[in-house]
Amino acid sequence: MTEPLSSPWAPPVHVSPRDAPHLVVLVEDDPGDTILFEEAIADADPELQVRCVARTADLLGMTGPEEVSCVVLDLGLPGVTGFEALDEIVAAVPTVAIVVLTGWGDAQAGTEALARGAQDYLVKGDADGRTIARSIRFAVERKRSQLAATALAEAHMRQAEQHRLERALLVDPAVVRPDVTWEARYIAARSGVVSGDFFDGLELADGTLRLVIGDVAGHGTDEAALGVSLRAGWRSLVLAGLDAGEVLVALEDLLVSERPSGDEFATVCDLTISADLRTVCVRNAGHPAPIITGRGPLADTAGRSPLGIRLDDADLPGTEHHLDGAWSLVTYTDGLFEVRAEDGSILAVEEVPAAVDAATTDGVIDADALIDVFARRAVDGWRDDVALLVVSCRPPHAAGPA
Repeated sequence: MTEPLSSPWAPPVHVSPRDAPHLVVLVEDDPGDTILFEEAIADADPELQVRCVARTADLLGMTGPEEVSCVVLDLGLPGVTGFEALDEIVAAVPTVAIVVLTGWGDAQAGTEALARGAQDYLVKGDADGRTIARSIRFAVERKRSQLAATALAEAHMRQAEQHRLERALLVDPAVVRPDVTWEARYIAARSGVVSGDFFDGLELADGTLRLVIGDVAGHGTDEAALGVSLRAGWRSLVLAGLDAGEVLVALEDLLVSERPSGDEFATVCDLTISADLRTVCVRNAGHPAPIITGRGPLADTAGRSPLGIRLDDADLPGTEHHLDGAWSLVTYTDGLFEVRAEDGSILAVEEVPAAVDAATTDGVIDADALIDVFARRAVDGWRDDVALLVVSCRPPHAAGPA
């Protein structure tokens, strides 16, 4: 068994039989056969440029500006047995088309070569120049189709994974009482790729509302997976009846046990709205404060650093705020306001209260209008994922005439 070969040579990612001329490399140790091959190709298809090498090592060691479209490989090379040379080429340059040359009458070897990664085979002495040229162009087209199909399948798989992550990160809050409405929005900064922003909400048996929004630092599938764990963990802790003041403390323990690198952290804002909708307790771990329209931020004066960064007390007693009549509040991640303005500056959280008021109609925050306020100011698009949750109390007596 020969040792695996490594090479800096990289074939083109995209090859097409319509992009002539093509460079064809013949791997053949018999000088007479190489001359016959070159002459046959020159007569049948002059646009195919042929280069001959005697060993697979010579092929894999090639460098230069040429782009190899196809390798024609003699399966009977000395020094290797069976399909070793074919396996080496397929492993080293998987984007290049391969046509194998088999011995006289050995069609079974050609069939096996196709199963091992070749695109076509020819039986030595049983093909003229026109047949060889057609086989090469067919092999290049077949490889191109295989690469396109593989890329499409991988894209579909990534998209399906992202959809699964998104569904796990961004569930619909389970709030059914008629005097409360909610809107949730999510915008991925990178098209089709979610990161670690998450939110959730529950209506408990006594009518109490529990809401959470969080943002795992960083971007990518690891952060998204950690966000899924935190969201699901938060819901499990709430449904298990854990005291609201202890949920984020337990959630930090979960984060520490689940984070893959050991230094990930997350900002989290947890809200408890009383069953009579007259008070809200805000528990904040390094997250932007929720904002109630016409009133401004609902700060947590007892808040602490993000979960996973133990700079202060782990306890989160929260800060209670009174709510009057009909109200509408929004909780969001920092991707909403951290956009680049025309003067080159990055907008700050202090910009959000005015934007909330501007996006309010009849006392209710319009989630899309709020997003649009910052989208219009962002000269280079969203820099970070955006998640927001709008919750509004509209008692039947405050809803106005139908």
